[in-house]
Amino acid sequence: MSASPIQLKPAAQAATSGILPVLFLLFLGFPTSAVAAGGSFEIRKATARLAEGVYYLDARIDYDLGDKALEALDSGVELTIQLQVEISRRRRFFPDADVARLKNDYQLSYQPLSQRYVLQSLNSGEQSSYATLFSALTALGSVEGVPIIDASLLEPGSQYGIRLRAVLDQNTLPGPLRLMQLWGDSFRLNSKWYAWKLSE
Repeated sequence: MSASPIQLKPAAQAATSGILPVLFLLFLGFPTSAVAAGGSFEIRKATARLAEGVYYLDARIDYDLGDKALEALDSGVELTIQLQVEISRRRRFFPDADVARLKNDYQLSYQPLSQRYVLQSLNSGEQSSYATLFSALTALGSVEGVPIIDASLLEPGSQYGIRLRAVLDQNTLPGPLRLMQLWGDSFRLNSKWYAWKLSE
């Protein structure tokens, strides 16, 4: 059975026609070597503190988007950075048991009319704007008071481990940019897992 052609509304056609030339230019300049593009995410420190029966995450993360991700951002592509948290109960003779997996998504965009960078929490809807990319990435990397788990869900006397990583969510990139992953790692940005013991 043949598929029907997709009909775009005028607004969608305008948005598509505006971004495709940008993506094409990015594609032409796309390096075959991941090293040439640079970029890295690094978790400097992370802790989980208990307050009023809830564990909250505090962390310091350094973000370096790299040349190609910066070009995409300045060309109107919205980037989604995801914080992934995993909590597990440690067991002596068996693999650790998964207790909770959480994701916090943050969208970073550039507004050419105001020439400001906008950072929005997709979980809470909270939004802030910054005059420089450095300020936006500094704010993004300063994680404070993010609730991760209710202490009542943890078994008394058991030991728990927690780990965290930051990832550039490729699933939210425009289709042409996702296809570019076949030739390099410019948008495959993620930190290493940062693990520690969850203390009561």
